[in-house]
Amino acid sequence: MEDVWIMDSGCSRHMTGHRKWFSSLNPMSTKEYITFGDNDQRKVLGVRSVSLSAKLCLREVAFVQNLGFNLVSVSQLLDEGFEVHFKKGACCVLDAEKTLVCTLLPFGQVFRVDLISVSGPARCLVASPSANIWKWHRRLGHLSFDLLVRLSSMGLIRGLPKLRAEKDLVCHPCRHGKMVAASHIPVSQVMTSYPGELLHMDTVGPAQVASVNGKWYVLVIVDDFSRFSWVFFMEFKDEAFGFVLDLVLRLRNESHKAMRAIRSDNSGEFRNSRFENFCRDLGLEHQFSSPHTPPKNGVVERKNRTLVEIVRTMLNEHRTPRRFWAEAVNTACYIANRIFLRAFLRKTSYELRFGRQPSVKHLRAFGCRCFVLKKAGHLDKFESPCLDGIFLGYASSSRVFRVRILEAKQVVETCEVSFDETMPCTTPVFELSGDDEEGTPSLKIRKVQMMLVMQEPLSRLQLLPPLLWALMMMEDPCLRLPPHSPDSKLKQRLDPLRTQGR
Repeated sequence: MEDVWIMDSGCSRHMTGHRKWFSSLNPMSTKEYITFGDNDQRKVLGVRSVSLSAKLCLREVAFVQNLGFNLVSVSQLLDEGFEVHFKKGACCVLDAEKTLVCTLLPFGQVFRVDLISVSGPARCLVASPSANIWKWHRRLGHLSFDLLVRLSSMGLIRGLPKLRAEKDLVCHPCRHGKMVAASHIPVSQVMTSYPGELLHMDTVGPAQVASVNGKWYVLVIVDDFSRFSWVFFMEFKDEAFGFVLDLVLRLRNESHKAMRAIRSDNSGEFRNSRFENFCRDLGLEHQFSSPHTPPKNGVVERKNRTLVEIVRTMLNEHRTPRRFWAEAVNTACYIANRIFLRAFLRKTSYELRFGRQPSVKHLRAFGCRCFVLKKAGHLDKFESPCLDGIFLGYASSSRVFRVRILEAKQVVETCEVSFDETMPCTTPVFELSGDDEEGTPSLKIRKVQMMLVMQEPLSRLQLLPPLLWALMMMEDPCLRLPPHSPDSKLKQRLDPLRTQGR
């Protein structure tokens, strides 16, 4: 009886009492018992898969104490995708592809599994319903199986027969033609217990325009628990390690709780020997996201998007030159730490990190006009005691403001400043101060260029950029048509300049 497996339609699961069928056993974490028809209970000692042949592998077979039979559950076979056929003279088990797995032979008043009769990939000569669904799947342009079965059941299309759904149907051409990125389930709970336990980091850049201090990249670091963020500006990406090292050591001094891990993508500024040695020395786990899968590093990627959107809006409001993007990013990070709530905790990032609610009384509109008190040197009695400036954010180490002095063209940190936020700044103040966007001449420079261009020959005037030609037309009412126009007045106006230029 040790080698005989009996088919049992009343058995809830596969079970055996013979240890030899298992190469190893998974011990039960909880006590479980099998109740028989006579109310006798036997203890389950373990669970493991049993392979009866190359085609039939019984999953989750229970090893029952003092059981003298090997029982195959019909209901469990059906759940695993097999089909069991009982017919006079032809009892068998088929897989999902209608391939014969084993035959069933009479054994007294029951049936036993006959594994000897299985001699290769014999095909059961029974009409296969799956062949019909495959045929219509290909005919209808590889329509999805679920939609195909639903359409056939609704009777809305003539000529389409009733089709039955099949399990585990995989169409390889559909996989090649319709493969999309896997969806990422959002996290529905806080995965860390305290600030500084896990840090997310990523780099943004390079920017199209260098910052005032010649920086091209931004290193963004986000604390997982509080979502408090830090930004650091770099000329080269390999500077990231120094900033991470300083921040980690500072956080270790601020809190008595240990940092557990850092998480980043697989870019070279993070996956290198310096980071590897640093994490090994401090006992940190360096977690890497999947290659080319930004959602796996989604915490800092979403923070990057939030900061970029705030920066883009602030720069656009007052037409601030793009080379001040670093000041805008620093201001956006300063604001975000004080206004955004941590999901599920309903507290700001600032409060979760420092234990007190943030204050926003001192915040001002980025890029607005401001007036800075003069302190250096001796002032004349009738000299203005202040300088015009543009507000560019907040200092990181003290509660002072960062202001761009228009006259001196330098950024200073001061608290002696007053702001004008009441009126929108429609005038491009940077252009009026000769401090326009890099690559775009200021108004004074444009006028000088225009005077020089007017002395060029007509052939060269035809190559003028549209923007410069529009400025020339605004400056001189006589210039209302492009240089290649046949208008005689225009030619008369340009001929003396052309002759003088020669």
